[in-house]
Amino acid sequence: MAPSFRALEIASPVYDLLSYLPVSSTEEYRKGATIYGPDRPSGNIYLAVEGTVKLSHITEGGHEVLLDIICPDELFGLASFLAVPLRSEQATAMGPVHLMVWPVATIEDLVTKRPPLAVALLQIMAKRNVDFAHRIESFSVDTVERRLARTLLHLSERLGKPDGNGSVRLMPLTHETLSRLIGTSREVVTQYMNALRRRGCVHYSRRETILYPDALAASLVRPQRAAAAVLGL
Repeated sequence: MAPSFRALEIASPVYDLLSYLPVSSTEEYRKGATIYGPDRPSGNIYLAVEGTVKLSHITEGGHEVLLDIICPDELFGLASFLAVPLRSEQATAMGPVHLMVWPVATIEDLVTKRPPLAVALLQIMAKRNVDFAHRIESFSVDTVERRLARTLLHLSERLGKPDGNGSVRLMPLTHETLSRLIGTSREVVTQYMNALRRRGCVHYSRRETILYPDALAASLVRPQRAAAAVLGL
């Protein structure tokens, strides 16, 4: 199977982060709510208990660049460790979300008492850096079709629930969200998603997205000229 954006496996044991974090207060947000952002700074670290969160970079001109989608049992808000007055990261609830919250000062105190927690946090940051590096590489060398296939495989690994027939089910993914992840327009994503659906790689509706990882992986080794045919070039 062709590789997706999955981070490289770390040879040393991956510490169980949650075993070093105490139960803390929780917060709930409705769909579309801003958890934190340039106009709503935060000094907290968050754990997604239920639901998914969209992480974005807000440019100086006010444009939103989609960075990642945070899944249940994943931490975010690590930029709060940076003691800077203005931060460009924004977190938005993609649906109803339930979060566990720790002030940065609490985490910093825990790190001094529980060194494995520091190692676990470093591993999280290292894995995300590898994922971002893979995305940058894909922007440089891949066609839009291949970027889309790799992104769908990456999301299936993190968000999907496998079915017995080889498919993976996950939440509905709008073409607008996918376009922001791979750096193209919604219209182009729609064309390629329709082509992937015709080839049996995906099935989608307003309720869910169904991916077929083997078929998606096979699409990564198709001749590059097939991508142009989708757009009638």
